[in-house]
Amino acid sequence: MNKKMLKLFGEAFLKTLIVILGIAIVVFAIYLMIQVFGGGKKKDNGSTQDVNISTEDIGLSTDGGDDIISTDDTTEATTEATTEQISSVGHSIEVLNSTDIAGVAAKWQEKLNAAGFTVSQIGNYETETLTNTKIIVSQAGMGQDLAGQFKNATVEVGSISSGAEIQIIVGTEDAQ
Repeated sequence: MNKKMLKLFGEAFLKTLIVILGIAIVVFAIYLMIQVFGGGKKKDNGSTQDVNISTEDIGLSTDGGDDIISTDDTTEATTEATTEQISSVGHSIEVLNSTDIAGVAAKWQEKLNAAGFTVSQIGNYETETLTNTKIIVSQAGMGQDLAGQFKNATVEVGSISSGAEIQIIVGTEDAQ
């Protein structure tokens, strides 16, 4: 009778173990499907991605052709990465006047210094007359706080020959 009881207990134990493992496999499969097909929470790492692809770009066809999917060289994808902003306060700034109006750089030096920025150099920009003000910065993330001081100013990373960390080329829109 002990052998029969032991055999019965062993069979019940194995069946229970199989049921528990089966449930664990089903739960794990559901979890994976949720993660793969986008139902899971996504972590926000501070960057965004915009991708524009049309059905013509990837060659989707329902007309019974042999190719199910083909990619087109003209597929356009844009990625915008947000960069941590760096305050322009305490960094050396050069202001250049691109207009024909005298004293624009000096006027902006006074305004920006009063706002807490450090304009250490002013001068004229002889290359061209700009409509919109251009802010050139030595590293990504700088200059955004300065852009708010101007109408439609653009900020770009570039090299500055004068040695300043930030160069502002004032356009005609901000000359008044």
